Amino acid sequence: MVRSSSPTAVNWYRLILIYIGLVVIILGVFDQTAQFGFVNYDDGSYVFENPNIRAGLSWRGVVWAFTHIHSQNWHPLTSISHMLDCQIFGLRAGGHHLVNVLLHTATVILLFEFLRRTTGALWASAIAAAVFPVRLAPSGS
Repeated sequence: MVRSSSPTAVNWYRLILIYIGLVVIILGVFDQTAQFGFVNYDDGSYVFENPNIRAGLSWRGVVWAFTHIHSQNWHPLTSISHMLDCQIFGLRAGGHHLVNVLLHTATVILLFEFLRRTTGALWASAIAAAVFPVRLAPSGS
């Protein structure tokens, strides 16, 4: 017997509640990051020490992102995302962190949907998706 992955009208209510629950978990864990500054791990090379990123989003910057390696990686989408963050928020780290929280939220919702649709196990998929953002939470140390 194959389970249908398309939700019925009754299941839509459950899905909405699960989506809201996942968002609440993520915001509960990561809401404080908007007040954090940049860290000394790799934020310098990725953002505030890199003039191509600091300049914001431009055609020249996009070409640079696709044609150069920086921080020992070729990652044009990451570079373009940081350029856009700098365009919108400048070097205010809280805005950059907020964008990352929103991207993480989208990832968790997509993970839940992938698991739900491939396994048909609604609650197991919800629990797995709920554990994903919490295991990445910043520690108090």
